[in-house]
Amino acid sequence: MYNLGLIFRDDDDYGNKAKFCNENNLKIVEIEKDERGRRFQIQEIDSPTTEEILNDLRLRRRYECFEIINRGQPWYETLTQTQKEELKIWYKDWLDVTDKYSEGISIEYIIPTRPSWIK
Repeated sequence: MYNLGLIFRDDDDYGNKAKFCNENNLKIVEIEKDERGRRFQIQEIDSPTTEEILNDLRLRRRYECFEIINRGQPWYETLTQTQKEELKIWYKDWLDVTDKYSEGISIEYIIPTRPSWIK
């Protein structure tokens, strides 16, 4: 149907090409115009840089962990000692995710599992 590197114009079935790219982890990039006008090309999606991945991990940590960790003393007073210990370990694991990623450990192995009792 379509292929990587294909050059086309915006009036050449753009919607179906966009759908193809979405389904195949590709992108459409506008390239230099020619005498007939605008042109586009199907290209590979660039892999994220290490810094982009680390920034994503930091953002994820902020929303998945810090919003719970920073709930305040009244919330902490409702927890059992076991829950407090689990929370402390989970928090420490979240603090270590960027270091673990920098050491080459795959993301799917470094994202801490939230304790089941946290709502």
